[in-house]
Amino acid sequence: MSVPQKAQFGFEGLAIERIIVHRIYARGPDKQLKESKCSSKLIKLEQEALDALQMRITEALGNKSHGIEMTIKEVGESSFFQVAASAIQASDENFIAATKTLADKLSKAQLNTTAPGGMLAIINGRVGKNSLPFLAAIKAEPQDGFRADEKEDQVNMEYIAELLLTSTQRLYKIGLLTEIASKPADAEGHHASNYRTFLFDHLMTATETRLAAMYFYSGFLGMDTQASSKKLTQDFFELTRSFIDTSQIKDGEKIDLHEALRSELRSQEATISVAAFGVKHFPNDMRKKYEVFMQGKGFPQNAVNKDTDYIHAKLRRRRNYIFTNGVSISTPPEKAENYLQIEPAGADGITIVRIKASFKGQE
Repeated sequence: MSVPQKAQFGFEGLAIERIIVHRIYARGPDKQLKESKCSSKLIKLEQEALDALQMRITEALGNKSHGIEMTIKEVGESSFFQVAASAIQASDENFIAATKTLADKLSKAQLNTTAPGGMLAIINGRVGKNSLPFLAAIKAEPQDGFRADEKEDQVNMEYIAELLLTSTQRLYKIGLLTEIASKPADAEGHHASNYRTFLFDHLMTATETRLAAMYFYSGFLGMDTQASSKKLTQDFFELTRSFIDTSQIKDGEKIDLHEALRSELRSQEATISVAAFGVKHFPNDMRKKYEVFMQGKGFPQNAVNKDTDYIHAKLRRRRNYIFTNGVSISTPPEKAENYLQIEPAGADGITIVRIKASFKGQE
């Protein structure tokens, strides 16, 4: 079974060329808009800082993370898409003006929420093996911390009130737009088919918090989760089941892995990914094989939004355990270990099944 998908997109070689940062405020006590504080000049970072920032973005959006490919929903003249697409290859002057427009747009998008203030960094550069031009919008919420100050005979600590994008911080959101076909705007503006867009948001990967992130990716970025989320979730389920069934592992291990797959899809996690599932459930020697198998079937390497609508019935259906002699055992859909224990067949081909209940009758 093959899954027709877009070509895989890699974030290797991400290089930043321009950066500007604006401050975004939370709404005031009177629930009124507080205008953003906008910069008028680009930032010049030292190479060490630039390397660290490039690594943060790559790790957040890269294939092994929870970066999600999105679809471009809003394409009107004042949309994030049109403003960002125009800014990607604009002069410095026009780039700066466009970023101020985006700062105001984010302030308005979060006006009717309790979203905190923070910094909006607009970054322009090139990404991937083909060095495609991109524009990224990063909203980072400051946190405080301490910096060590070592002298010859003393180690002191210096308090820093506002830290951004530390290696352990997850309080940031990234929307990235990259140009895959270089075509100028026409009378209708730029066309979404010439671009791809990605999102990282720590709230999108947490339990029951997806709606809390909507002001950023829907209200500000004008993006939506891919329309194929239902199909991709179904493909993930069916392809992973196929990989488990055809793997050279013991029957008991296959039962455990099937149960892990069903539990993962019934959980409140908002996304699924091949890498995350492999690390969580497969032994080391199976992870790479699983990733190669899924990639060969065309399944995305980056995370996808989970939507179990197409497989809801399968996840709720009673489970059937079938043996080579035609005998089958049916259990409720919840965890199998709640109902029975199946021991691997011995050399004589006999499987021992321990059922955690008394015999009631037959139908």
